[in-house]
Amino acid sequence: MATLPSTGAHAPGKSYPHSIQIEPPRLIGGLVQHPLVSAPTQIKILQIVDDTGSATIGDIIAELSDHPDPVSAVLVMVELNILVIEGKTVLDANSIVRRADPEPDPENQGGTPWSPSGGPDAVSDFSNIAGTPTPDGLERLAVSPFSPNVVVGPGVTRRVFARMAELRRPGVYMLMNATQVYVGTGVDVGLRVASGQQPIGDIETIVVITDANGNLSEDDAKAAERLLWSRVAGAREHMLVNGTPDGASIDTQRFSELEAMIGAACLSLRHAGLLFTTGSARGVLAGPRQEPGRVAPLRPFNEIPYGEVLELNFGNGMVALAARQSDTRWLLLRGSDVRLNTVASANASTRYLRAAWLHGGLLELAPDGRSLTTTRDLTFGSGSAVAQFCAGSKGRTLESWKSIAPNGGGDPDRAAFFAT
Repeated sequence: MATLPSTGAHAPGKSYPHSIQIEPPRLIGGLVQHPLVSAPTQIKILQIVDDTGSATIGDIIAELSDHPDPVSAVLVMVELNILVIEGKTVLDANSIVRRADPEPDPENQGGTPWSPSGGPDAVSDFSNIAGTPTPDGLERLAVSPFSPNVVVGPGVTRRVFARMAELRRPGVYMLMNATQVYVGTGVDVGLRVASGQQPIGDIETIVVITDANGNLSEDDAKAAERLLWSRVAGAREHMLVNGTPDGASIDTQRFSELEAMIGAACLSLRHAGLLFTTGSARGVLAGPRQEPGRVAPLRPFNEIPYGEVLELNFGNGMVALAARQSDTRWLLLRGSDVRLNTVASANASTRYLRAAWLHGGLLELAPDGRSLTTTRDLTFGSGSAVAQFCAGSKGRTLESWKSIAPNGGGDPDRAAFFAT
């Protein structure tokens, strides 16, 4: 990951830290893929340089007065060997920028081009590091298979997204106007954006997120859709048009890898001043611990929750307790058992929530290892949804829950269980 210094003046209403952590830039189809270098910015910088064959950093800053960080945009193009900065090892307003030569000069005549990593001799090629052998006794650990690719454009260009080969794969997208946002997914996300009939008008900005490595499956994209939806809901900068997506059945490790990918993509949107501009950068990268409204307020240790308390017995001696507070609000009480594994009949949301809440610490392995247990009171929309989540299968209905007396019903241990 590269660190680029922010040397340009901040644009009004945009939040940029002095040092921006970003993914390495890429050149795809002749266009720079980087939040600081949009297609118009790339074309403008090259036009400034080509007018006379070279330009100073000061000239480029003056011509890109509305850009949040023109110097870093130039450095991105230097890193991709599109431009070079001549002569000086210290960058200033008089540093000369020109196009990079098509082929490197074997004699190194005409001066040494300046590079942000200290010159050509300081650069090593590690592009094939994963295929190189490691010494005996050492092990190279596997890292996330995902590398986010974020493409942004104005609403009037939505059909252009289908022309980008890198977007003709599973991914997620956002359609945004001044106050609303629609979060969606598609197995061919570029075509979905170009031809969809989503219920949002006056689209000003389109964001598409794919995996640059092509490792995102259809189920991964569905899970990523819910992750992105949760982040947008938590940010509260735009009103969501669509409700909570179903997600998909994924394990906890896959969830964590997708969470990291979506977090990096959201951080790039923050750096570009498009979304997630409030709060800290750390919060954007980490994301919310849970979806809005899913975790109930902390309950005092000895307080019985409001509503009718019911009990669900399932599996081999597992027990869950819930408080029915209304027909559409059920509270799964902390300390309740949750079956370790789900069966094929469980819906996508049930499986997704297990991975999400294990990742967020809202579920943990029980001391005896026979089940998972909830660490907080969690909200659901119906008794059947709570039962399916706990039992890990369909077939449980409202009748599966049995009302119990709040005083323990003659069982001296039950009141203590309420307070867990």
